[in-house]
Amino acid sequence: MNRSIGGPKGRTSLVLGHCAGMIDVVALPVWVGIVLIRYYGLDPQSAGALATSFLGAAVVSSLFISSRIDRIRGTIAAPAGFALAAVAFFCMALTRDYTVLVGLHIVGGLAVGCALSLTHSAIGASPNPHRLIAIGFTALSILSLGFLGGVPRMVSALGGQVVFLVLGAIMLTAALFGLLGFPDRPTLASRDGVPRQRERLSHGVWFAMVGTGLLTLSHSMMLSFLEPIGLARGFSVGQVMNVLLVMGMVNMLPGLLAALLERKVSARAVMVAGPVLQGALGFALTRSTYFAPYAVAGVIFPTVIIFTHTFVFAFLARNDPSTRAVAATPVMAMTGSAIGPILGGAVARHFGYESIGWAILVAATISVICFWQAGRRTQSVHAPAAEAAH
Repeated sequence: MNRSIGGPKGRTSLVLGHCAGMIDVVALPVWVGIVLIRYYGLDPQSAGALATSFLGAAVVSSLFISSRIDRIRGTIAAPAGFALAAVAFFCMALTRDYTVLVGLHIVGGLAVGCALSLTHSAIGASPNPHRLIAIGFTALSILSLGFLGGVPRMVSALGGQVVFLVLGAIMLTAALFGLLGFPDRPTLASRDGVPRQRERLSHGVWFAMVGTGLLTLSHSMMLSFLEPIGLARGFSVGQVMNVLLVMGMVNMLPGLLAALLERKVSARAVMVAGPVLQGALGFALTRSTYFAPYAVAGVIFPTVIIFTHTFVFAFLARNDPSTRAVAATPVMAMTGSAIGPILGGAVARHFGYESIGWAILVAATISVICFWQAGRRTQSVHAPAAEAAH
């Protein structure tokens, strides 16, 4: 059985694992805005807290796994993590008890964090991390198209529990493919067979990780309340659903574009420009009283993080050969995603939906500073090495 990272089974398993592990972030508008708030009758803060419990558990799990990535056998742990997450989601469909839902969200988050860390670590160790993660984001966008286009209509016809059944089926698919093809990775060792001593992560890597967390904070804060904001502005349910559908269609483009521009665009420029555009779109979206600006900003908003994150992932893979930084992608992505729903809910509850735009501007500004520092500090580290080589 071909279980190499570069083999077709290995690549397929990693792409599907990326899709399953990241679909929860994509699902936030349906999960929080439609199911938990509209169908389950929860207030924005309580609904956001459920999503936060899932994403926060994923962060804790990923923190534990990423620091021990070379001691865990991914061929067993990754499929097991996705399988446990599937069970948790299937159980969520069977109850509306808030306390039970909190517990199931925590279990599901812990399982996803483990499986996704192992998946991203393997992608970071592949021959071309930029291309493989771009393929992963493109596949995730295709899945998003089906999810955002079809699941809201299924929820309208069959009830809110459908979203948990669909998420469980996605996790189960990733578990089965992982069982068949998740790649083996040899332990990094020196020539005498002794495990290498791991180097500390550079300041540039840490800045990039913090910047990514803030990028996902803004992303999840906006998408969690995209639907309630639209309804509060007087737009119809059909109009908002159409925005979600077009969003899924447009999201297929940034991953492909990032793959094509791998060697033509500076990663540092993309990393700095991403949060700038995100802040401008988020501010416009929350303040627009007309449907056209709301729709355009809503459709474009998610593409920013897909395009930017592809370049950030490759940047981290190049600057951390141990793959610990990319293994911590769930920490970066889901710390922001965990804080976003509950922070957005609290801000909206006390100051109105327009205040979410201001919160996104603040997060975007700090993210720009972090990415700028990441590029600058990485250049300063590489410069002496390049001079020594000459």
